[in-house]
Amino acid sequence: MQGERRPWLTVVGVGPGDPMWLTPAAYQAAAEAEILVGGRRALELFGFLDKERRIIDADLEGLYRYLSSVAGRPTAVLVSGDPGLYSLLGWLQRRFRPEEMRVLPGISSVQLAFARLGCSWERANIVSLHGRPLGVLDPYLEGLARQEILLAVLPGGENTPAAVGRYMEGKGLGATVLWVGSQLGGPGERTAYLTAEKLARADFDAAAVIIGGFSRR
Repeated sequence: MQGERRPWLTVVGVGPGDPMWLTPAAYQAAAEAEILVGGRRALELFGFLDKERRIIDADLEGLYRYLSSVAGRPTAVLVSGDPGLYSLLGWLQRRFRPEEMRVLPGISSVQLAFARLGCSWERANIVSLHGRPLGVLDPYLEGLARQEILLAVLPGGENTPAAVGRYMEGKGLGATVLWVGSQLGGPGERTAYLTAEKLARADFDAAAVIIGGFSRR
């Protein structure tokens, strides 16, 4: 059909940011692309490739104009973790047609967190606090207190792990045992079991996953 575009835009999940977690498919997509688009950390994973590059920053409309200007040229958009979990994928899908895009999965921080915990996660509730108020946790707190649900929380911005701990403590869940993992998959990885009260006074990197409602083995 005249005017129909073939896939030129590949959204690539690059995992937690360490080369050991990159999939062969991610390497291949980056190698075959003419243009690599991503955050500084994601682009550094492919520093050995001589490619045109565009850094993703806060100017998403500028990014849209750039991608529109290179439409048709093989382009890989590198996103941390897995594209299907709180990534740029939804934003891209609202601006480009499905037939223009393909998506390659990666290892998300949530996957890695549950693997570290040794816990299955098919029943988990996943809540991101990136750009959202801590109040989005409220619908889950009663079930968490009763150990009736499995909850994974992704801190972000001002909503640090300590802030999450303080919020839960203020809601009467100070004694609730949580698992926290920060900088998962990297050299600075740190994990711990602790109560919400202790988390409120701990210093964990914001790049973390907090899990509650699990059964200790």
